[in-house]
Amino acid sequence: MPIISPRTFRGTRDFLPSELLGRRRILQTIEDAYRRYGFQPLETPAIEYLEILTGKSEENDKLIYEIKRARGGEEDSAESAIALRYDLTVPLARVVAQYAELPRPFKRYQIQPVWRADRPQPRQGRFREFVQCDADIVGTESLLADAEIIALTYEVLRDLGFEKFRIRLSSRKLLFGIIDTIPQASIDGIDTPAIREALFVVPFARALDKFDKIGWDGVADELVSKGIYYQDAFAVLKSLEAALTGADFETAGKVFDDGVRGERGRRGVCEIREVFLTALNLGVPKVSIKLDPFLARGLDYYTGPIFETVLPDHPHIGSLSGGGRYDGLISTFSKQQVPATGTTIGLDRIQTALTQLGEFKTVPSTTQVLIARFDDAGVSENLLMAAELRRAGICVEVWYDEDRMKKQFAYADAQGIPIVLICGSEEREKRTVSLKTMRTSQQQEVSREALVATIDSLLRGL
Repeated sequence: MPIISPRTFRGTRDFLPSELLGRRRILQTIEDAYRRYGFQPLETPAIEYLEILTGKSEENDKLIYEIKRARGGEEDSAESAIALRYDLTVPLARVVAQYAELPRPFKRYQIQPVWRADRPQPRQGRFREFVQCDADIVGTESLLADAEIIALTYEVLRDLGFEKFRIRLSSRKLLFGIIDTIPQASIDGIDTPAIREALFVVPFARALDKFDKIGWDGVADELVSKGIYYQDAFAVLKSLEAALTGADFETAGKVFDDGVRGERGRRGVCEIREVFLTALNLGVPKVSIKLDPFLARGLDYYTGPIFETVLPDHPHIGSLSGGGRYDGLISTFSKQQVPATGTTIGLDRIQTALTQLGEFKTVPSTTQVLIARFDDAGVSENLLMAAELRRAGICVEVWYDEDRMKKQFAYADAQGIPIVLICGSEEREKRTVSLKTMRTSQQQEVSREALVATIDSLLRGL
């Protein structure tokens, strides 16, 4: 039988213990913050019916991994077609519509992998399989919920050790308002509210969402390719850009008040102001929030405040988190209009950023004590001590084979195990053990009765 070459699918990764333990420390920090804010955990299947996932975002529809069943099961049909989820927001909308008994507001967090048939860009932390860490609040129109999501995001990134990050804040209503101020704006000569919304605002938002990557010319080219008249919109945005350069929030608010016309635009400005001031009351420093008219968020279902977090000194990484209000998404699965807002924090983007900043800590092992094998006669005693230490909550490994002590110490050193326990014939006669602290190479002899207390004290001192 030929040997199969071991390899992973492009855009996916194996996580060996040292890296995975570091990732889990990040996840613990995120999950602790979510719980502090009262969010409850949720998990959904990796597989959804294709009709559940499609139609929510034209961009993401192109990235869906459909699953083709090769053997048995239901016949392929529109009703039975299935796919891997591309995000966690659409499954949440399905869950809320499916389970009427859920409380309102429903505050859920979800940490699970998603899959997108995208071009992998490891330097930017973009992969085909990646983990999203979502927190959403469903069932309230209060902008306090949006501000709370921003405060939660700030605390997560602060706790992870990031310093120079900015939370970009805008509103989809502001973007709509800018569009509304454009006189005679048309698409191929057609100008009705429905056409403006579907064929102008959504493509404009998608193109503007790429502004950081492709600039004005790239956005213009993309809009021209869709037959969209854009010059007046650019004029408004460029004037806002010039007026907002270096401006604080109060000045920025006045710029928006003076430059934005129309009811939706005004509502957008009021939303931004209220979310900003409420976030300050929740403890977010003013310097950490930036009002940004170029923030569009490419997903079609956003309806109100939108936000994402970036590292200004490392723009190639892209956003570490992103989200906003999506008051219409759940109605695609239910007759109810259910308001919702939330964010996703990308674990892989976070890890990539920390790695490039030199702050991602790998951990070879979580073992705290290695019980060395001195001789065959001591094996039974070693096992008794291992059981005793484990009952005390201490992580223990027992050496299996007859090997030289030098090899056992080298293993402990390579794995970052802080303490090695040795119990030879002399120690057994005296009912003692020797404990070697690997970091200092200091060794001490303690009684068997004091074993647990001594190790616990040594670990607390490390």
